[in-house]
Amino acid sequence: MQEPRVQSGQRSSREPSKRKVKLLAVAAVCTLAMLIADFWPTTTMLDRMELRTVDWRFHYRGRLPPDPGIVLVTVDEESIKKVGKWPWPRRTLAHLTDNLAAAGARAIIYDIFFVEREQDPEGEAAFVAALVGAGNVYLAGFGDATESVAASGQDARGEPLASAGTSAIDRYAWTQTRLVAGRGLGSWAGLCQLADLTYPFPELAGAARGIGYTALVQAGDGVFRYTPPLAQYQGQIYPSLPVVAAAGLLGVTPAQISVRLGHSIVLGDRRRIPIDRWGRMVVNFVGKEKTYPHLPAWRILQSSDLETDVRLEGKTIVVAVTAQGLHDVRTSPFSNLVTGGEVQATILDNIVNQQFLVEALPERMLLVVLFIGLSIGVIFGILPTTHALVYSLGLLFAYNWLGVWAFVHRGVIVDLFVPTVTGVITILALVSYRLLREESHRSQARETLSHFVPAQIASQLLEDEAAATLRGQRRVVSVLFCDLRDFTAASERLSPDVTVTLLNRYFGLMHEVIWEFEGTLDKFIGDGLMAFFNAPVDQPDHALRAVRTAIEMQRRIEFNRAEWEFCGWAELAAGIGISTGEAIVGYVSSRERMQYTAIGAQVNLAARLEELTKKLDTRILISDATYQLVRDAVTTEHKGHIPIHGFAEEVDVYSVAVPLH
Repeated sequence: MQEPRVQSGQRSSREPSKRKVKLLAVAAVCTLAMLIADFWPTTTMLDRMELRTVDWRFHYRGRLPPDPGIVLVTVDEESIKKVGKWPWPRRTLAHLTDNLAAAGARAIIYDIFFVEREQDPEGEAAFVAALVGAGNVYLAGFGDATESVAASGQDARGEPLASAGTSAIDRYAWTQTRLVAGRGLGSWAGLCQLADLTYPFPELAGAARGIGYTALVQAGDGVFRYTPPLAQYQGQIYPSLPVVAAAGLLGVTPAQISVRLGHSIVLGDRRRIPIDRWGRMVVNFVGKEKTYPHLPAWRILQSSDLETDVRLEGKTIVVAVTAQGLHDVRTSPFSNLVTGGEVQATILDNIVNQQFLVEALPERMLLVVLFIGLSIGVIFGILPTTHALVYSLGLLFAYNWLGVWAFVHRGVIVDLFVPTVTGVITILALVSYRLLREESHRSQARETLSHFVPAQIASQLLEDEAAATLRGQRRVVSVLFCDLRDFTAASERLSPDVTVTLLNRYFGLMHEVIWEFEGTLDKFIGDGLMAFFNAPVDQPDHALRAVRTAIEMQRRIEFNRAEWEFCGWAELAAGIGISTGEAIVGYVSSRERMQYTAIGAQVNLAARLEELTKKLDTRILISDATYQLVRDAVTTEHKGHIPIHGFAEEVDVYSVAVPLH
């Protein structure tokens, strides 16, 4: 037979394990939901909010020092007023190019499209001659970049690309540049594919040192953060304007350049440009508009002492139109007034000075989100709610701090919004789960306690940490035993139905009385019952409560005499014994059943006093300890020193009068 045990407040080892599994399951569901939302094929609100955190990191980092070797020569409003309306004649641009070359410019980059011929052949020839004479001029072509990728001779749909050799611009393709397939999950990576590519007319293009397209890719929220350094068009690889200029400045030929798809573009042994699996480079904007020095073009055209006045020797010059209404304006993380020329200068600065930003791979961010979500689930599984909340928020703070530090000091972009939202949602879900679970436990505890104590006592216990109150402890209690006299013999004359009906009615009345005086009903024992007072909550007048409960129980039996007669037993009577003293109270249980009860000598004494009531022909007997606490409140009679079975010394016993009115 399994021995009962006093509940010590510890739960079985299986229950905490089940709780941990449930908490981890809740965390896993929240994390999975966030991952599905984050990796949804189209741009979602999560993506836009993530990009906003990148913009915030730019602002937090602040302005980077621009390359002092890059200068913008601008066709601004003042230059147009002094020189003439735009577009300027090619003869004027030839003069501008000659002056820049004479000033010692290291490279001249025109972020201006020269697609159409002009009506002045001599002026056009002068511009071509100026480019040839300078020998360091790079011209822009127009490239319409799509978000599809092309690699290994296939387009984004996996179909063969158009064969080379069909376009007049094929001569400017980097045919010697090598493509290396991506690895692992990056095996599908490729370069951006150009939907269209337009270069200057052949004579002008042939005079330039290099030609590259200008193309930016907006990230889905209207902000331009990416550029394709290299792209494919009709089966050939073409460089962007900043890349072709950087290659020239670094002395790298197309044959020395290789592309590891989904990873980087290697410019010989000089530079390594990080790209993502769409072939895009993240533009590391160094500041707002006019971060780089701006010189009006009219000053270059009219200055008589360029070396002293403008100091362009050894500088890389980006010529761009900035006059209001004539230039393209881009929105960057810093500003919505960045001109195209400034963007090209920024990309060139990034490449030449190796100021790159690298985005963490999606699968790594997936692992990060899983780690954060599941870690919070584990934390809530092993720590109390308050501690778990502190540690979880600390984890999120540490991750965000690390993400900002990585951006500022290492140029690494990791997702902040999605992992943080995943953590917050997981925390809210786990806290809600615990609150609901706690409320469920409170309801169960209230229901369980309602079998032992009145509803108001049960509510008080729940407010005062019932688990601590109900665990085994020593307390001074007043124990009441009540038993029907001669009921066993009398029940043999009654039918089973009548016997059960009689007992149910009797116990119902006795239960009501015990609850009226806020006693704890311990158990029904055959035709008897046991109750006690001053546990689980404190009751300073517990002895008086017990005695008054006994008196009221006797009165109820008398007042319901007619009911007992109707049930066939007019002589229903009960004896009650009460003792006061120290006992152990708490849950006594086996694996299958538990009972809140009192254990100790006082329990035995109350039972013996109840048995003694019949011998002494009295209804209520109390011990001396009980008598000392109630003698001024009730009428008693000393019955003498009586030996009690199980007790070494005789016990002073008192009877209590039962007034029926």
